[in-house]
Amino acid sequence: MSGNAKTYRDLFQEIYEKYGIQTTTQFHINPDKQISEEKYQEALKAYSILPAIFDDTFGRDEDA
Repeated sequence: MSGNAKTYRDLFQEIYEKYGIQTTTQFHINPDKQISEEKYQEALKAYSILPAIFDDTFGRDEDA
């Protein structure tokens, strides 16, 4: 992979910044391990739908 290859650390940081999601997965892998662009984008897509799933399942607290 090239010098600008993304890592799991990059992935979890972007997931937190974009969606406010923190996951314990980051404690079970090497955060500096590189990830292919394809897998990175697949993971972002998967995490992007989670907020809607949680809102539908548990409801959004409008007072929060």
